[in-house]
Amino acid sequence: MPEQVVLNYPYLRILVVDDEPSIRRAMGISLEAEGHQVVAVGNGKDALSEANRCVFDLALVDLRLGTESGMELITALRAACPWTRLVVITAYASVDSAVEAMRRGAFDYLPKPFTHEQVAMLARKVAEIRALENRLESLQQELSDAAPEADLGSRSVAMRRSLAMARKVAESDATVLLRGESGTGKTILARAIHSWSRRKSKPFGALSCPSLAAELLESELFGHVRGAFTGALRDHPGRIAACEGGSLFLDEIGDLPLAVQAKLLRFLQEKVFERVGDLQTRKADVR
Repeated sequence: MPEQVVLNYPYLRILVVDDEPSIRRAMGISLEAEGHQVVAVGNGKDALSEANRCVFDLALVDLRLGTESGMELITALRAACPWTRLVVITAYASVDSAVEAMRRGAFDYLPKPFTHEQVAMLARKVAEIRALENRLESLQQELSDAAPEADLGSRSVAMRRSLAMARKVAESDATVLLRGESGTGKTILARAIHSWSRRKSKPFGALSCPSLAAELLESELFGHVRGAFTGALRDHPGRIAACEGGSLFLDEIGDLPLAVQAKLLRFLQEKVFERVGDLQTRKADVR
């Protein structure tokens, strides 16, 4: 008989964006009654500010925010936090607006007036998806833990000393420099350090520095905004943002152009960066 999988639905961090105080208050009460954490704001500027300050699982965005367009905010939020599920809430329900919202990356569409049950059901739907994602991450970690570490075994005293040091440094948030000739297993060791660290449940990324031209390397690492350069047709969050909370291995870092080195050094020291073509300073927790 197959093992029954029980999913524990997590609470969500939810951003509510609506220019009507009564709607913000009602949605906050409904969602907090379900055990979720809610931040409610009344305009797009405050929404983007909160999105850059905190990671949200779900954002409920009114289609009309006074003189602002909620549809444009959907696009901006999607670029700033691609992991957040976005739902349009509006009294101006139509097939065209629903299709446009989905095209811009919305997860669902909730027409006004809505009930407490509808709001709670929507949050539970997202929580179920999040629980499945957490279960998948757990299974992936179990597979990783079950994999033998024989590949990292060695009779060499120097190698065993290096592995012991790697395990020790994995417990910290220190930046790690791995040196060795091509083919000696630096990427494997980088993955091992990530799996031994408290960041193991978060993403691990690897980027080969010599494989990209200088201008593309900066964009791939830090991201870019639409129109930053020829061919930049849409916003790109970059590898640093994609590895939030986790680890990023830069292979052959010595081949980084000087301009990119300076920007990377600033990130290593201060954990802040800007996307190509964007003046907004962003933070990220990435080793």
